[in-house]
Amino acid sequence: MIEVFAPDDIASWTDAPAPAQAPAAAPEEAPKPSKRGIALAGLAVVSAAIGVAISLNDDQPAPSTAPTTSAAPSTSARDLLDPTPLSHFLLTDPSLTPYSADVVTPPTSGEQVHVWTDGTAIGPIVIFELHPNTGARYGIVGATREVVDGYELAQMNIHCPAARPAVSRPCELLISEVGIDDEWSVTVRATRLSKAEVTRITSSVQLIDGELAENSDLMEMFGLGLTFEAESLDDLLFGRVETAVRYLTDAGEIAILRSATGDADRRLAGIRYLTLDAQQSFYGRTYGYLVETGEAVVAWEDDGRLLSLVGPGDAGEWATVSQQVRRATDDEWVAMVYGLRPDYTLGDFATLATGRTSNSELWAAGPQIAKRGGRTEFLYWWTVPGRDNVTDSTPASGEVGTQPHFDTLVVPGATFVFVSQPNRGGNVTVRSAAGVEYAAKLTQPFPTQSDVHMAVVRIEEPGPISVEVDGVAVTP
Repeated sequence: MIEVFAPDDIASWTDAPAPAQAPAAAPEEAPKPSKRGIALAGLAVVSAAIGVAISLNDDQPAPSTAPTTSAAPSTSARDLLDPTPLSHFLLTDPSLTPYSADVVTPPTSGEQVHVWTDGTAIGPIVIFELHPNTGARYGIVGATREVVDGYELAQMNIHCPAARPAVSRPCELLISEVGIDDEWSVTVRATRLSKAEVTRITSSVQLIDGELAENSDLMEMFGLGLTFEAESLDDLLFGRVETAVRYLTDAGEIAILRSATGDADRRLAGIRYLTLDAQQSFYGRTYGYLVETGEAVVAWEDDGRLLSLVGPGDAGEWATVSQQVRRATDDEWVAMVYGLRPDYTLGDFATLATGRTSNSELWAAGPQIAKRGGRTEFLYWWTVPGRDNVTDSTPASGEVGTQPHFDTLVVPGATFVFVSQPNRGGNVTVRSAAGVEYAAKLTQPFPTQSDVHMAVVRIEEPGPISVEVDGVAVTP
């Protein structure tokens, strides 16, 4: 038997947690676009002597009926558990709790990534990622929606490395989405370029005979050359990942240890361009920060294997923790795959706001509650623009429930503003860059499960927004 589970935390190229399943009672959820990350699969063996069912880990319930297959009697369960000899590694830090172990499938056929730079890691960088167009569109947390020359951009404030690797200066990440056709879409990410320059670059992207193509003359005008090509950004950051183990920190956050094949020099070069403040440690490690999430990433080689560790917090500290990584024995790995069962569960959802867009489409949004490792977490869900009765969702910030806080979530044509604070309600005022004010009230969506009070506002004006609760400014 093969039992296949959808993954709990499919990493984007920034390893941010993937959108969770939409609320059960909300409108039907759209199929998720292909992500650059861990795709989990069940493995199985049926031999003449014994049938073995191996279900890889997931936080969601198993399907009621699983597909089946068979293999030749000479194939063993151990063979399928071990795609490459000696590929399994464990992290033995006692402060981390083992959470799940996965065998990783390769990226979707046809996906492509092009990285253009000026030949340095501190100059402009433009990343083009071709991926299947599922119609689910996008929702980018922590961004500001901008409209330039008719193109929508999501702008995120990050910290980019300056001339000295250990020193940071503020800069912006601009993200744009281009629908090539019904089958393919391109995500464009750019740093150290103006909004107008990014929209010119975005408008020039093409798909020619199945190959991603940029306007080389335009890119040369901006001083950029094609530096990397790959099937996925994960290939550049981590190598061709074969196995991964997830751990929970004391705060309930996830750290991921990956084992991969590939060229170590190419991977090292890619990390220097695709992470922030990349530097080397005394332990033979290269470490930095992932652009969109700010998570720490550590990369090193062990006897031909490309290893990487991604987790929250300080990258230098994770470089030290990585010294406690070792190879797993066969029995240890089988126990990890069989025995680790993530306890992530989705709970109730609430609709906090509804309305109509400027083109008369119905919209709705709200939170959903979840549990992981005995801790309460939240997700934001919203109706997908242009898709009737379809919703999408994404994990909320960790600050929700700890202090007055708001998150922006940029979608095509609008920005959702999710406001929250613990213990009490209040009157919310959201002010757009154009000076338009929106009012809402904080309510307790899950009174028997959490004391967090929340509200949602949707605005269509582009530009930055400000938020007050009872006249007091709230920070994102």
